[in-house]
Amino acid sequence: MRKRIIELIEADASVDPRIVFLTGDLGFSFVEPLEQALGERFVNMGVAEANMVSVAASLAAGGFRPFAYSIAPFITARCLEQIRNDLCYQRRAVRLIGVGAGFSYGTLGPSHHALEDATIMAALPDLVVANPGNAAELDRCYAALLDDPRPAYFRIARESGASYGAPIFAPQTAAFAARRGADVTLATSGGSVTQCLAAAEILSGEGIEAAVVSVPIVQPFPAEAFAALLTGAPVVSVFEGYRGNPLSVGVMETLLARGMGEAFVDLTAPQAFPSLVGDTETLRRRAGLDPAIIAARARALVTGRGERLLSGRA
Repeated sequence: MRKRIIELIEADASVDPRIVFLTGDLGFSFVEPLEQALGERFVNMGVAEANMVSVAASLAAGGFRPFAYSIAPFITARCLEQIRNDLCYQRRAVRLIGVGAGFSYGTLGPSHHALEDATIMAALPDLVVANPGNAAELDRCYAALLDDPRPAYFRIARESGASYGAPIFAPQTAAFAARRGADVTLATSGGSVTQCLAAAEILSGEGIEAAVVSVPIVQPFPAEAFAALLTGAPVVSVFEGYRGNPLSVGVMETLLARGMGEAFVDLTAPQAFPSLVGDTETLRRRAGLDPAIIAARARALVTGRGERLLSGRA
């Protein structure tokens, strides 16, 4: 998806001289076409994300449309104060692009993992958090947020993400039924969409039909659109991040506020740093977020043998 968002920015920058792209000395092998196209509107800010965010805020105040690009933990945790005070408090329409959501940078270790970023960003007033699961969802998020007056954070995985057919229910970017099924609903976002689609295939082979509902903009959470896709089946929320993330919270609040009786299980990464080095898939498996484990937890919930955090059933 890194390549795709660069293509989208380049296309708009070719007709909009207000678009400016700032990078924290990252993205090379992907951003060169954009650098050539933008010329002086492409600025390498160096390893200085906090300064980059403040500069982006100033550019936005001057009428420009800035994009600030770095690895996810660097564009969030490293410059939280600047995002809070310069972007959110002053409501500057800066687009933050964080590459490497979740365990995307697996072997580079915890310094490069992004498991708390969505939760931190969702806690800030007026900041929109987009967490697309594939290029098609990214296109919709980008189009929806390009002219939005609020600051926004694009949480982008390194991998492309699995594609699926035309969404069955898609008012703007609210919530997509990536797959239909009546036995259990896998509610997910971002890189976990691919894992959930694979888990649904495993379950289908066992006679359990799982719906997969993707929520590409998790803050503000689209409660009405999400609720419209529920069937009364048990719900498993799957997010590559820590507990308390905006997807988990949004799903649980939606179920509670509407008095829905669905059993609910929340699958997230353990609240701990990985103790071993591993690639992305290894870390997902150890965190309980790979397709086989997602399928097992959903199966247990459907058959009544699984943990239920929330249930209106006997």
